[in-house]
Amino acid sequence: MKTNLVRARYLDFFASKGARVVPSDSLVPSNDPTLLFTGAGMNQFKDQFMGIRIEYRSATSCQKCIRTGDIMNVGVTPSHHTMFEMLGNFSFGGYFKQEAINWAWEFLTREIGIDPDRLQVSVHTSDDEAYALWQRDIGLAPARISRLGDHDNFWPADAPKLGPNGPCGPCSEIFFDRGAEYGCGRPDCGITCDCRRWVEIWNLVFTQYNRHPDGSLVPLPQKNIDTGMGLERMAACLQGAKTNMDIDIFQPLVAMVAKLSSRVYGERREDDVLMRRIADHARAVTFCIADGVLPANSHRGYVLKRLLRRAVLDGRNLGIRGDFLHRLVPLVGEAMAEPYPEVLAQAAGIEETVRLEEEKFLSTIDRGLALIDRAVTEAKQDRRDIIPGAAAFELHDTYGFPYELAEEVVARHGMSIDRPGFDAALDQAREKAREGAKMRGEVFVGGPLKEIKKLSAGTKFLGYDCEAASGKVLAVVKGEHLVDKALPGDPVTLVLDETPFYGESGGQVGDTGLIVGPGNLVVRVEDVQKVDGIHLHLGVVESGEVSPGLQVEARVDASRRLDIRRNHTTAHLLHHALRRVVGDRAEQKGSYVAPDRLRFDFQHGAALTKAELATVEELVNQSILANAPVVTRELPLEEAKKSGAIALFGEKYGATVRVVSVGDFSVEFCGGTHMDATAPIGAFRILGEEAVAAGVRRLEGVTGLAAFRHSREQGERLDAIARELKVPAREAGERLGVMTARLRELEKNLLQLKTAQARQRLSQVKTQTVAGASLLAADVGEIGGKELGDLAREALRGLGDLGVVVLASQDNGKAALAVAVGKGLASGRAKAGDLVKKLATHIGGGGGGRADFAQAGGKNTEKLPELLAATPTTLADLLANPASK
Repeated sequence: MKTNLVRARYLDFFASKGARVVPSDSLVPSNDPTLLFTGAGMNQFKDQFMGIRIEYRSATSCQKCIRTGDIMNVGVTPSHHTMFEMLGNFSFGGYFKQEAINWAWEFLTREIGIDPDRLQVSVHTSDDEAYALWQRDIGLAPARISRLGDHDNFWPADAPKLGPNGPCGPCSEIFFDRGAEYGCGRPDCGITCDCRRWVEIWNLVFTQYNRHPDGSLVPLPQKNIDTGMGLERMAACLQGAKTNMDIDIFQPLVAMVAKLSSRVYGERREDDVLMRRIADHARAVTFCIADGVLPANSHRGYVLKRLLRRAVLDGRNLGIRGDFLHRLVPLVGEAMAEPYPEVLAQAAGIEETVRLEEEKFLSTIDRGLALIDRAVTEAKQDRRDIIPGAAAFELHDTYGFPYELAEEVVARHGMSIDRPGFDAALDQAREKAREGAKMRGEVFVGGPLKEIKKLSAGTKFLGYDCEAASGKVLAVVKGEHLVDKALPGDPVTLVLDETPFYGESGGQVGDTGLIVGPGNLVVRVEDVQKVDGIHLHLGVVESGEVSPGLQVEARVDASRRLDIRRNHTTAHLLHHALRRVVGDRAEQKGSYVAPDRLRFDFQHGAALTKAELATVEELVNQSILANAPVVTRELPLEEAKKSGAIALFGEKYGATVRVVSVGDFSVEFCGGTHMDATAPIGAFRILGEEAVAAGVRRLEGVTGLAAFRHSREQGERLDAIARELKVPAREAGERLGVMTARLRELEKNLLQLKTAQARQRLSQVKTQTVAGASLLAADVGEIGGKELGDLAREALRGLGDLGVVVLASQDNGKAALAVAVGKGLASGRAKAGDLVKKLATHIGGGGGGRADFAQAGGKNTEKLPELLAATPTTLADLLANPASK
């Protein structure tokens, strides 16, 4: 029976018994978004079990879970996973033991057709009621009912003596007989045996007690049922699979890994473990990202990064080079499309997120592994079996190896890592990071700011209502010191008691303008920063003299401020449009609002299509043309949250917040300056879109006159292209497409011609015999590396298992080399990778590859004759000394 059918039948069966079907929770629990959901049942329905909140008397669900505590067993044992699905049926003061036991037997034997003779059960030693139900109602012989103690048949295990406190109770487990071929052969082999013949498939927990801190078990106000059935394990039993990873939903993943690695699943146990683990991790990674988790260095993001990078390293150990894990994402989506269509819908974005993270790790993996090798070698030389924590931290910090991954790698050498040393290095780095975070405004934090704080609790900002205002100079700073006055030409930082100048924050740049005063004082303000609520006006004294206590007028550059306001209000409209086009997961991850442009970073796993970009741009412009009012309100934080306002990424909020509403389009927390209505924004154009991090995209755009100029420049460029093509501008795209297609056709024909010429040249070269091997070595002219490799493999087929083909060519002014070796030599005597490395030294290059095929490149094309002349000798040497590299 297919896995998805098992899930569907389970939910339908218990729904027919009156249970409410509860959808699976996200892998990110709502009560703690830093974690991942690790289990179903009691955690999910704790209030119902305690009788605190009863919305319904019975429920059924299939819950996604992530657990990494026993990650080392994944791929090794038949049934361990990092992500799994837990089927459950629950009663909160409704049905109890009799119904739970009878319905479980009915589902197993009638609904999904398990042979009753293949089932045995266990009950708690004290649970006479459950024992009697299995014997009387179900008809099981006493020999098929085992009585076990607190460790095996109480949930949580050993709870009566060891805890934890809370809902608990005895349980009854159902076991499936996989067959004698999986057993130990002993006559007494049964459900308590350590062999893998008997598999627990369902745990029926009779949650009837509340354990108190004193260890007493007090009956709950109501008797409850909490059951758990591992979906993958159940499917494996029904499908006769040797392991959970051999069931239908994993087979396409394992097969793809086998194909990518050129290995045969089932041939070598070591390879099988890696293939199964990659398949498991690929599914876990896909579902985590689908539920909003992104790779990070802490909390749930770290779990995701660890799984992803572990799978990449496993792939490398299987011989897969380059990024590959992302290619499994669509297969996961297709396998799980019926119960989780949202995963398949997001597959393209998830795939891009995985690919970016793979590329990041692959860029450092070789150097990281080399560092491990050095550390292991040094430890062996010093007769130590512990790798210094500092080395492990360098792996973590510089090369992106999660600690646990580094621990696994060194464990293969029989060593461990100095964990306290690693933690100390990590703490030191965090402290440095905290210090670095304080560097902005360092002069003021370390020097005059302390004195300034004695003069002001913070600058009063007037800029929401005006662009010019009077203020009093509280402090004049030159360099790192408070001064009594500053003269013309002096760079200064001024602190006023109140100001219309906006200090950079929330992604919006600071204002510029003038501060003027008596005595022809003019200070040109070039930037305004905000530190601890104090606005720091950075500028230069152009004339006059400025000193503390002086009454001045602060004048913001109104034209520049207007451009900033246009861009900031548009950023809100852009956020709204993105959420409409790509979904609510397009959360803001950063922004930059300046007078000349706006930049918006948002969560999304894939590049926006042209159609999506066009839709986003049009939605923003529709909002602009609507001339929607922009309204700001000051609200208590909790009230603002309840209003539905969106809190922005990375911002900290006080007890009272400013909420900006733009028509019916957008409601966000925001302290920036905005338009009064949208029409004066004029227009909006997107300049570009790019990736800035794994799962984070960036849009850049312009508004107002800048948008008009951008459109005009695009039109001028199109006109210039049309003139070159000698067609009207409206036909330029079509004509360019025709010309491009023709160019591709010509390039294809040229490539075919060059390949044919290379094949002709090769046919004229005679085979040499070198130490029993048949060698074909030739310069085949000017063809690309791919075609050169194809030609080498083609030529090898005519030489047999003891053949060696060495082909050289020139490709775009560089030397290229391809080596193919027959199976009879590649298995030990002469590996293609070893031969190509030796030959590549002649052309000033390098390369590598597999035992049967390798390629190299170099810059010295004039050395190709020398390389080919040296090939027979090099091959002979390699055949005589196969261990030498």
